[in-house]
Amino acid sequence: MTTKERLHQLVDQLSEEDIRTAERLLESLRATSSNEPSLEDKNWLKADLSDDNALEPYDWGEDGPPHGRPVRYIPNVSLVVEDQS
Repeated sequence: MTTKERLHQLVDQLSEEDIRTAERLLESLRATSSNEPSLEDKNWLKADLSDDNALEPYDWGEDGPPHGRPVRYIPNVSLVVEDQS
């Protein structure tokens, strides 16, 4: 039995909902294995983000933005996390 035949056999045993899930998974695999960008990627690449008011401000929730640690950039090296002392 070939792999394709086995896949057909397995699909025949799934519920309609599981078949739709499997279809989405296979479409996702196909899209990522090709050089063709997904529709979501194409829409993102076409979006005009030059206008500062184009996007709504991000909602960080009640806690606000997370507290990070300060960093310093060293050219031709990387970002260095500063000590919290």
